[in-house]
Amino acid sequence: MTAITLPGSVVVQGREPATPQLLERSRGLVPLLKERALQTERDRMISADVIAAIADAGLFRLLQPRRFGGLEGGFEDFVRINIELAKGCGSTAWCAAIAMIHNWVVGLYPSETQEEVWRDSGALICGSYAPSGSCERMKGGYRMAGRWSFASNCDHSSWYIIGTVVPPDDEHAVPTPAWALIPRGDARIEDTWYSTGMTGTGSKTIVVDKPAFVPAHRLLPIATINSGDAPGARVNPNPLYRLTFTGAAPYTLCSVPVGIALGAIEDFVAIARSRMAAQPGGPPKPMRDIEQVQLAIGESTASVDGAMTLLLRDSAAIDRQVAGGSVPSIEDRILYRRNQAYAARQSAHAVNALYEVMGANAGDLSSPIQRAWRDANLITHHLSLTWTVTGSMYGQQQLGLKPRGSY
Repeated sequence: MTAITLPGSVVVQGREPATPQLLERSRGLVPLLKERALQTERDRMISADVIAAIADAGLFRLLQPRRFGGLEGGFEDFVRINIELAKGCGSTAWCAAIAMIHNWVVGLYPSETQEEVWRDSGALICGSYAPSGSCERMKGGYRMAGRWSFASNCDHSSWYIIGTVVPPDDEHAVPTPAWALIPRGDARIEDTWYSTGMTGTGSKTIVVDKPAFVPAHRLLPIATINSGDAPGARVNPNPLYRLTFTGAAPYTLCSVPVGIALGAIEDFVAIARSRMAAQPGGPPKPMRDIEQVQLAIGESTASVDGAMTLLLRDSAAIDRQVAGGSVPSIEDRILYRRNQAYAARQSAHAVNALYEVMGANAGDLSSPIQRAWRDANLITHHLSLTWTVTGSMYGQQQLGLKPRGSY
């Protein structure tokens, strides 16, 4: 085991990355993302040239099937790359991670769907999973229309995964929650994304005004996606495609606040080393000499170190299981879900510790610390990372109760 040092003075024990060139390229992108972070927030979306830079670095191919030019990489590298990108810009890292995980999700669909999507091997996919709109069965597929919100990175995506409920028929006695894939041309984007945090994600609304035809091979029941035996697992033999969405995909989300916190620590230390701070009833003094500032650095780095250690330990365990031809057990998945939510929570705590000692400067909209504060805290409100639900789910499992939640 070698010590892997991520900038931010945090050291985590782990193996060497399986795709070191991608990790190095992600680190190389951080200065660009940091430079563009304020403009990304003002634009409320990532610029096309930043998306192109991430694509040129090959990051989107990490979890894509090899037969379509992907690397079939692992989740530990996925976590590491997301953390690096988020040190530069949380919104950009979020969208990059969304694109990466959806290349894995498409790998769960039938071969015909994968062939259709990756006629353009560089196609990006995003999604809005909550069941919405209308769905009508018809010969050969379905007819769908409606509105789907919170579709992060939709401006740069050429395919959308949308949630629906398929009505019952002679073979299915009850309505079936499912995800359908539609091309960008079947929808329009409505600009509804005005948020206090993660402003640059462009998480707008996908609208299908005129009912669109969705062939049967482009719709999968959610139960199938989480079965470990999705159609794509039969054409992509790597056990990577037998992982459940609810157990593995939250690494897309929880790794970003860890990187946001690391970036905030770096920025805070640079500020504290050079700035004078006003003192009640006395002259200003160097910020670095204030005990509360010193303690905030200790508090935030300890919180991030713990969060990162959990995510890297668990994602490395998943990779070992996949390499051995197996997948995580239910008990494993519930533990990993606990740690995913806890890592996000601790990352927000880390940023809060810094924000609280910034004084009035904390409110400056050009400050990276306040952006990190807004972004990290908003992420903890995501349904997949809500601590009261996910932490309780682990407790239920430990107490011999039926766990209530997604795993």
